[in-house]
Amino acid sequence: AAFLTQTVCLDDTTVKFEIWDTAGQERYHSLAPMYYRGAQAAIVVYDITNTDTFVRAKNWVKELQRQASPNIVIALAGNKADLANKRAVDFQ
Repeated sequence: AAFLTQTVCLDDTTVKFEIWDTAGQERYHSLAPMYYRGAQAAIVVYDITNTDTFVRAKNWVKELQRQASPNIVIALAGNKADLANKRAVDFQ
């Protein structure tokens, strides 16, 4: 897993990004609340060539909807768009 924290100042606003890349490893699932507690936004990424990653991504979205801030903005993004000929997850 990889973790990165970056603070960016935009005009009079400071935005703190906490990027958490677990590569889909379930062993990090129990740590998740520590990272999304207080989050205002989340991007959940899945691999368009692997349906299992899409199922897991949907589960992450459901968990965020249940456990995170009620106003959290959630984006679901498919990666590996360059492998469109190997797409296993249909557009939804």
